Amino acid sequence: MRRRVTAALAAVLLAMSTVPQSGAMARSAAPPAIDTPPMGWSSRALGCSVSDASVRQAATGLAALKAAGYRHVIIDDCWEAGKRDSSGRLAADPGRFPDGMKALVDAVHAEGLKFGLTLSAGTKTCAGGGPGSYGHEADDGALVKEWGVDYVKYDYCSIPTADFPGQNSQAIAQKLYPRMREALGDGIAFAMNNEDGNSVPWLWGGRLATTWRTNVVTKPISDSYASMLGIWETAMLRLQYAGPHSYADPDLLQAGLGGMTDTEYRTQVSLWAMAAAPLILQAAPDKAPAAIVANPRVVAVDQDALGRPAAFARTDGWYHVLSRPLAGGDTAVALYNESDREKTISTTASELKLPAASRYRVEDLWSGAVWSTTGDIAAAVPAHGTVMYRVSTRRDSSAPLPTYEIDPATVLGETRPTTVEPGKDNSLLTRVTNTGGTAPVRNVAVTLTVPDGWKAKAVTPSTSGRLAPGATFTTRWTVTPPAGAAQRDYPLTGKVTSDRWNDGLDGSAVVHVATAPGSGTSYLSDVPWATMVNHLGPVEKDMSGGNAAAGDGHPLTIGGVRYAKGLGAQAPAEIGYYTAGRCTTVEFYAGIDDEVDAPGAVRGSADFQVWADGELAARTGVLTGDNAPKKVTASVKGAGYIRLVATNGGDNAYFDHTDFADAKITCD
Repeated sequence: MRRRVTAALAAVLLAMSTVPQSGAMARSAAPPAIDTPPMGWSSRALGCSVSDASVRQAATGLAALKAAGYRHVIIDDCWEAGKRDSSGRLAADPGRFPDGMKALVDAVHAEGLKFGLTLSAGTKTCAGGGPGSYGHEADDGALVKEWGVDYVKYDYCSIPTADFPGQNSQAIAQKLYPRMREALGDGIAFAMNNEDGNSVPWLWGGRLATTWRTNVVTKPISDSYASMLGIWETAMLRLQYAGPHSYADPDLLQAGLGGMTDTEYRTQVSLWAMAAAPLILQAAPDKAPAAIVANPRVVAVDQDALGRPAAFARTDGWYHVLSRPLAGGDTAVALYNESDREKTISTTASELKLPAASRYRVEDLWSGAVWSTTGDIAAAVPAHGTVMYRVSTRRDSSAPLPTYEIDPATVLGETRPTTVEPGKDNSLLTRVTNTGGTAPVRNVAVTLTVPDGWKAKAVTPSTSGRLAPGATFTTRWTVTPPAGAAQRDYPLTGKVTSDRWNDGLDGSAVVHVATAPGSGTSYLSDVPWATMVNHLGPVEKDMSGGNAAAGDGHPLTIGGVRYAKGLGAQAPAEIGYYTAGRCTTVEFYAGIDDEVDAPGAVRGSADFQVWADGELAARTGVLTGDNAPKKVTASVKGAGYIRLVATNGGDNAYFDHTDFADAKITCD
């Protein structure tokens, strides 16, 4: 994963000047008095299969989460008939909503819930082909009020820009959105969904909308860690413009869809709560894990009455400390580890700008554990994970805050899990710190649990009679996977207990099992790779990259020369191997495979590279299909990992069928 520079981007945006407001904006109604960010469910995942029955079913499921604050049932487009009725009014699609919208609104209200739907500021809706509200704002606003709608998401599709000659997206949006806001009045939540970054809604939406989108372009969130991360980073650049009654909206919660891990879903909910963002489910309510989306302590931060979103206390692009002031004087703190390896993230009362105190109460919002500290706060945060604390100056007798690390990184900036070799003794550490420092702890005991069939042995003592305030206790372990362990990630877990930590503190880490190539020279197509990324389909062994299906390649051929061995990829591509510091040389012939050459026109171009750990060991420069095979020899001596990389050469990536022909590695 590439390193990000969120804080630097934030500084750029902070320097942006405020855009002058139009007269229409100055006269628009203020946002309705929605006291906290909306919570509920959206039908987006159903698309245009949404129906009266599916909405009623979702409402029944959402009722189970009502006590946690989830109350809005929102139809995200595709509810309208293809045209207005004979009186010019919007109407529900008669096939999917045979009883009409008013009956459905009443049914949702009968569950003790609120009802929302989507309209469009243009001539048509974004999906489903229904009519937009352009030129009908007053009538449509009156109609949805008549139905009893509580929430309107107002899209920005099919805008008749020809009606606004010489005006850009921002100027047009600032004319259209106030029309619907005024038509709805102050009793309906107004979700401004003009994601087009050209309209910069964060600069003016706060005086108009209950929520406004943070995206730079219209790109709904997808159920992946990378998508969630990118959208959160963009949102962090806009939070300075959010506040009570007008909230930044980074898009829907994904928990329950299955594309991320529970750790990643907890991170999304944590980051959205710190942002005072709407908590709107995309998964069916009965599929969304209540332990993640309805944790009462985390939801309380999102719904905090002060309404101020978080800001960075510190960030370096991988590891982030966020701080959010809460009503009553408490502070919410999030320690977020963006990287692919567990990392201890630390902060202090001074960095968080907490009120001066000799002792602080620290509540872990995900576990419910309560600790104390004199000012130092830290946690071993899992890869892609987030730890949330609520910090206050209330005095109590809680135990000092511990930090329990399993396999802490020994190299600054290490973001890859430790690699262990099957059938061999591998050394790693556990480390316990009396971080809180409010009192000594005694009878410290550390355990380490490994997968079935593995062995773990403490090489140094795993118990300590006394751990002074601020002190650290380290244990060295030997961990041995079985000889036949598959090459993949494996979890390690453990617990630390003491006289003050009766319930203990759980810890976790991930290690990767991999086998280095044997001594001598081996073909890389005969060596299992540790990582593989390919633009289209899998990387192929001993054949060209072909297309999307596995095994659909052809003989590796560059400039008419055929090779029996090698790797066929499609740029951008990356193939990584664990080498354990025991290999010396990588060599191959680089080139664009002949299979993409058309008569009279050569297609495809790529730059071939070899990386040894973080250092560039060899590079071809851009090669095209009219280049002969280019011999590459790279020194990789001492590297723990190597990567063969093919980057796009600037043309259409579809034709970048890249061959690492006759690829070999030599090891001691």
